[in-house]
Amino acid sequence: MAAITLDSALQKQQARKQLETALAAYREMLDTFVSSQLRQAATEAEHARPRQLPITSSQPKDPQ
Repeated sequence: MAAITLDSALQKQQARKQLETALAAYREMLDTFVSSQLRQAATEAEHARPRQLPITSSQPKDPQ
């Protein structure tokens, strides 16, 4: 009976370790995806931003 309990505890420990490993991998994939999406959105926003023209005086310069 002790062997069954020990085996069960070992299986739980292995399952927990596998779950932690899988969650870490999913977390990394999600972080990569979100980071990529944010970079893409920032790039698109930069390109979509209207360009400002240099400010010029409203009076024409007098050529002399």
